[in-house]
Amino acid sequence: MDILKELQPEAHKVLIDQNTIVMKDGALSTKMKELMAVSLSIAVRCEPCLKVHIQRAIKAGATNNEIAEALAVATLMCGGPAYVWSKKTVDEEIKI
Repeated sequence: MDILKELQPEAHKVLIDQNTIVMKDGALSTKMKELMAVSLSIAVRCEPCLKVHIQRAIKAGATNNEIAEALAVATLMCGGPAYVWSKKTVDEEIKI
């Protein structure tokens, strides 16, 4: 059950609409925004977010090297724990 979708459909719609608006090409490409979302997902340690944004980054044309650089940026900003925490999920999603 998606409690937000079922019990607060208007709030759920706002979240979905915001994602659609924010992640479309603009001054930053969708690919760049998805790579940013990869780094931020690592920073906040949201594994489901990380999986989704890696998949979306790949769909938007991101390479394994670009995803690795997003991981490096997150590690720089968050320290070694970001690398240790994210390594398994990143490896699984980009099929290393």
